[in-house]
Amino acid sequence: MTEHVNHFEPEPHKENSINAGRVLFLTKNQDLLRYQLSVGQLIDVPQDMLLDRVSTDEIIPNKPCLAWTGKEKNHLSNFLFTGLRNGGINPGEVMSGNFQTVVAGPSFARGSSRFHAPLALAEAGIRIIIAEPERIFEENAINAGIYVLPPAQDAARKILAGEYVDVSDLKTHLSRVSKDIMTAGGLIQYLTQLTKGEISYPSRDTTGRPMTMIEKMIARKTHVDNDRVGVSFVKPGDECIVQPDSYYGYELQTTAVRKVLTDRFGDRVKIQRPEKAFFFNDHTALIQSSDAAKIQQREQKEFADRFGIKNFENDENGSTAICHTKMIQDYALPGQIVLGNDSHTCTLGAVNTFAVGKGAADLAGALACDKMVVKTPESIRINLRGQLQNGATMKDFMLYFGAFPELKEELVGSGRVFEFGGEALDEVPFDEQLKLANMSVELQGFTGIIEPNQQMVSYLKKHRGITDQEVEVLFVKSDDDAEYFATFDIDLSIVEPTVATPGDTQNGKPLSEVRDQNIAIQKAYIGSCTHGTPEDLRQAAEVLRGRKVAEGVNLYVQASSIENLHEATEKGYIKDLMEAGAEVLLIGCGACMNAGPGSTEEGEVGIFATNRNFPGRTGPGQTYLANPAVTAASAVRGIICGPEDLN
Repeated sequence: MTEHVNHFEPEPHKENSINAGRVLFLTKNQDLLRYQLSVGQLIDVPQDMLLDRVSTDEIIPNKPCLAWTGKEKNHLSNFLFTGLRNGGINPGEVMSGNFQTVVAGPSFARGSSRFHAPLALAEAGIRIIIAEPERIFEENAINAGIYVLPPAQDAARKILAGEYVDVSDLKTHLSRVSKDIMTAGGLIQYLTQLTKGEISYPSRDTTGRPMTMIEKMIARKTHVDNDRVGVSFVKPGDECIVQPDSYYGYELQTTAVRKVLTDRFGDRVKIQRPEKAFFFNDHTALIQSSDAAKIQQREQKEFADRFGIKNFENDENGSTAICHTKMIQDYALPGQIVLGNDSHTCTLGAVNTFAVGKGAADLAGALACDKMVVKTPESIRINLRGQLQNGATMKDFMLYFGAFPELKEELVGSGRVFEFGGEALDEVPFDEQLKLANMSVELQGFTGIIEPNQQMVSYLKKHRGITDQEVEVLFVKSDDDAEYFATFDIDLSIVEPTVATPGDTQNGKPLSEVRDQNIAIQKAYIGSCTHGTPEDLRQAAEVLRGRKVAEGVNLYVQASSIENLHEATEKGYIKDLMEAGAEVLLIGCGACMNAGPGSTEEGEVGIFATNRNFPGRTGPGQTYLANPAVTAASAVRGIICGPEDLN
């Protein structure tokens, strides 16, 4: 590594060319980070000295996003990178440092789909990211006009050497559609040009081949032109303009959605198919007294009312449901394609839906043009057999599976579909199968989807009133000889209760190993879109029945929808939880994203039955992830343990 002050001197402007300007290397060493912010420039930073697995919570913490209404000047950029795990960056420092390029390690911007991250970067003057990004962020960056370069690309090496490079060279690694989006000036402009016939739809030459269920769904919803939808075959890598069956978002994100639309159309905004759209007020449901939350909710309602979009408002119970739960319970169907403005949209794959998590620009594009861009992903097949044993759940399976070296270190799941199947699913309760789809994004997957099985059939018949004949027509199955990037065959009987240590959902370790450390906790939390089902609350209630939460520990529980709350109440689970000393929260996203009661404070340790524990995600404390029974048992003893330790 070399240190050099003012390495990138200003040079005369060259038409259609660009240089790195001032570069910020996100280094593991805090002193080197401070050096760049206050003194000068680093060059030739080795890859192993760069922060890897930087989450969107680290790029822009959730608190500033919750306070953003779209009217505050430089608000997002003021908090850029203030959430980094090793600290070192204070509000306003990146903005005032006049950086134009950021360099980071692998798996950059994992996690949330928040469009706030590229907005904060662009607002701070960042034009180039040199890193290996995760899918949603890369799409968001392209839509925001930010260049994302793989470190090995020739243009990246040149630009870090201080050279000017032609702007076209920054796009050579991009797909045709991504190039066209940047050339058009954004996704909305690109989709508008397609709709007006000013540019042609992507062409495909894919001929007869066996297909996965995701490939089949994409094929039958792909635009040939403005008048024809549906092609016979697609293959991984094919870029398609797809017509989604529905799309949804929520107050925290629709602020950015409306900004994208008004920036493009002004007062001439039109919504093509309002009956396909759904808005929710779930992410601020537990902080409704916040002035920003009131503005976000009010302006979302005004926008929805103006265009006839279904808007789920809050009441004394909080939100009607967390958005993903409501979509599964009432709207998403097998074989459909659904765009959601959230990374956990993949949850809908539990009902054999191709659910695509995307950013605000993509939801704006769907609202304005009834279209979205999909680059056909590769799929990974997971065959499940056997039965879970000794208190293990499908949450434990996902924590166990996510820690596989192939997934955690080699990142084979990055940008790929996790397709779950196998004979075991016929015996796994639907609420448990939900975890497979919901947590696929925690393995950096494009999405997750579950093949049809008896538990799925029973759920759809009971909760959606669908007949056997309708189910058979709706379901999509992969061809027997479909091609997969990788295949995993896993016997569920080998899975044991698993805990993810602080910092990443993929830090899964056996509970038996963590238990021996006698880790004291102050907070325990059961809820979110992952763990707010009646089955989750049953698992916790069985542990807590006749017991009390330890002194000095606060246990919070919540259902993920009003229907789930009613069922858990009728079955006595809520009574058991409350008698044990748990606080039952309103329905909404809450502490899972540091937006309500239960968030960890500085110096606190929490154990959460939720989905994500990136630095700062659930508050400034340290958060472990576990299943509901382990979380409940830990609340009783005050240390991380399992139900068997209470006897």
